[in-house]
Amino acid sequence: MGSKDKKKNLTIKEEFERRNFNAKSVMNVIKYSLNGIKSYADEGKSIILYTLGAIVEIVMGFLFHVNGLEWILIICMLGIILSVELLNTAIEKACDAITTEYNPLIKIAKDCSSGATFIIFIVILILNVIIFYPKIALFFVPQLS
Repeated sequence: MGSKDKKKNLTIKEEFERRNFNAKSVMNVIKYSLNGIKSYADEGKSIILYTLGAIVEIVMGFLFHVNGLEWILIICMLGIILSVELLNTAIEKACDAITTEYNPLIKIAKDCSSGATFIIFIVILILNVIIFYPKIALFFVPQLS
């Protein structure tokens, strides 16, 4: 019987014990995650832009009475852009920890992570136009409704 067979027969309690899954470990995960968000907020260059964008998007959501599905999409968009930006920052910091001197491979890594942020930003911009353009158009031309 191999080690894989032993793992298949573990109870949920045994699996939690094997992974050292307890309240303290969960609290540590949350603490480290919040530390990452705080580090980004303290040093991230684009946090101000994304925060302002999120505020505008949420205010517009209330002003234009977006429906439940649109709220879900808005919340997902905000979470995705923040997550991608955190990953971008992590890649940049890891590259800077390796070397601050010019390295073409590190340039590619940083440019690609920045490109990922840019792509999701464009996608979110398009989704916001899809959600809000019809509502804004009706606001200015009410006879269309």
